[in-house]
Amino acid sequence: MAGGTAEGRRVFVSTLPAGPGERRLALAVVLVSVAIFLSAVPFAKVPLGQVWAFIPIYQSALVVNDLITAVLLFGQFGFLRSRALLVLAGGYLFTAFMAVSHILTFPGLFAPTGLLGAGPQSTAWLFMFWHGGFPLCVIAYALLKNDTREIDGPAGRAGVAISSSIAVIVAVVCGLTLLATAGQHALPAIMRGHQYTAVMLSVVSTTWVLSLLALVVLWRRRPHAVLDLWLMVVMCAWVFDIALAAVLNAGRFDLGFYAGRIYGLLAASFVLMVLLLENGKLYARLVQSTAEAEAANRAKSDFLSRMSHELRTPLNGIIGFSQLLELDSLTPEQRESVEHIQKGGRHLLTLINEVLDIARIEAGAISISLEPLPVTDVVESALDLVRPLARGRCITLVDAVAGDDHVMADRQRLQQVLLNLLSNAVKYNRDDGRVEVSCTKAGSGSIRLAIRDTGRGIAPGMLERLYTPFERLGADRSGVEGTGLGLALSRRLVEAMHGTLHVESTVGEGTTFAVELPPAVGRSAVVAGTNGVPPSAATPKTFGTLLYIEDNPANLRLVERIVSYRPGLTLLSAVQGRHGLELARDHQPRAIVLDLHLPDLDGTEVLARLRGDPSTRDIPVVIVSADATPGQVTRLLAQGADAYLTKPLDVSEFLALLDRLFNRTATPCATTT
Repeated sequence: MAGGTAEGRRVFVSTLPAGPGERRLALAVVLVSVAIFLSAVPFAKVPLGQVWAFIPIYQSALVVNDLITAVLLFGQFGFLRSRALLVLAGGYLFTAFMAVSHILTFPGLFAPTGLLGAGPQSTAWLFMFWHGGFPLCVIAYALLKNDTREIDGPAGRAGVAISSSIAVIVAVVCGLTLLATAGQHALPAIMRGHQYTAVMLSVVSTTWVLSLLALVVLWRRRPHAVLDLWLMVVMCAWVFDIALAAVLNAGRFDLGFYAGRIYGLLAASFVLMVLLLENGKLYARLVQSTAEAEAANRAKSDFLSRMSHELRTPLNGIIGFSQLLELDSLTPEQRESVEHIQKGGRHLLTLINEVLDIARIEAGAISISLEPLPVTDVVESALDLVRPLARGRCITLVDAVAGDDHVMADRQRLQQVLLNLLSNAVKYNRDDGRVEVSCTKAGSGSIRLAIRDTGRGIAPGMLERLYTPFERLGADRSGVEGTGLGLALSRRLVEAMHGTLHVESTVGEGTTFAVELPPAVGRSAVVAGTNGVPPSAATPKTFGTLLYIEDNPANLRLVERIVSYRPGLTLLSAVQGRHGLELARDHQPRAIVLDLHLPDLDGTEVLARLRGDPSTRDIPVVIVSADATPGQVTRLLAQGADAYLTKPLDVSEFLALLDRLFNRTATPCATTT
């Protein structure tokens, strides 16, 4: 976008409407200037001493002021891309460069007739060019300021426009300087020594009229921004400057000469002061916005943590008890009912996980760990997980990935994306169809993973809605399960890994989704992961005491039922953190399962006390919580937890973890999330 957001544009003085306060202040400055001007007019021709230091001091300050003003205005142009601002910034740059030429040619300052080959008319004519050129730039600004056209393009285009503007200004200043020095004989004589000639009145009147015209045009071009208001103040001071220094006085070094130049310096300072004040306000807004954004991110993280807990906790009981029912002897009708409970619970869990993942990405709270990954391993793992679904519909899965290509990606997130795309390719395919996964190098040098199906395809008009959350393109009426969030989440995850997700589809032939990821550079050996799911094994002989600190009765009952499948285990339970600490010290259990949300102590405090007590320091602690945020998991593991399980519990996973804990000797427990 060329010019930033509409809200962002209104913070600049060039776009911010002038309010009553700014108008009153500007009017007060003009009235004070008028009073000083009227007081000085009767004495404008009074001769004063020749203070040679005044010229370099005054014009050096003028050059610095105008250069800083030009830089600030060019900066605003870089954001707003307004042609009017580009012209005005060029006008201030013009005055700065002309002031340099003027001071170098001033007779008697650096040389008797001035530098640059100057003659007796050079300095005066440069003053006229200088004071006539700036009003022309202001008039052009006023005429262009309501023009909504912008200089479009990327940031580099603004740099080109600024560079071109500077080059034009330098060329114009050099041309006018050359005309006033080498070509001075072609110009009418307006100075005789330090006094003005009769021709001077007509020449300076033209310059003066241009300043008045600029003031009128600015006034008529409404609405007025804050910058417009102060430019009108500047043009008033400019009129007074020319009147005192070149119309109402007699020549150089009289009161009008000095007073006019002081007015010129004030005129150069007005807009600069406004711009500097604006920069201070913008910096203050930036600090405030940063603090508000950090607070909002913290609030989002807290909200995600709380929602994760509140949504997962009831599902823990639903899915957990249904898994236990599956282990019992059931009639076919009962088993079908349990399967429906499991199906509905897992569908709801998928929806919760995807909503929370999207929210985490938007809040910047999702954890992405990029590492070199072998494409073949990740694809094989994803295909293995989707094979049962494909087998049920007689769909052929083809792994056409060859070679040893590696990509920079997060293993868990990449597999999540591939699993979602493969599941969609199977679910929305035809019976006895085909799904092919291939890997090629894209033209940009990235690795392209393509998943092609032989389904009915997607109409071109629907492709733009494909990544809209909860948009299923009519599939909700087909009986195919889905949440409408998988593709939206997949796209954001791929982008978070610095990749892109593309789709091509032909109605009646099929659809191809392509994930492009950056290749791994200088990759190291990567070991295939197990996704945190322990392999199933025969029920071992497990003996010992397990302490479960949990205040939710349903969760307590669920774990009691799970532990009943390990007859050698004795379960102790505590509904409060303090009671759990007492039981841990008194009974010395082989392992502790700890919930984080307890009525008296926070679970993190219980963990800290367990690790701080020599009598319980070495007891393995497993955190079981509905808070699945990556930051929470990492923090608890760093504080001494041996494992972190998220609700709803996977019964087989939980039993396998207990078996490892109760049968290990010195081998640390693997972490599961």
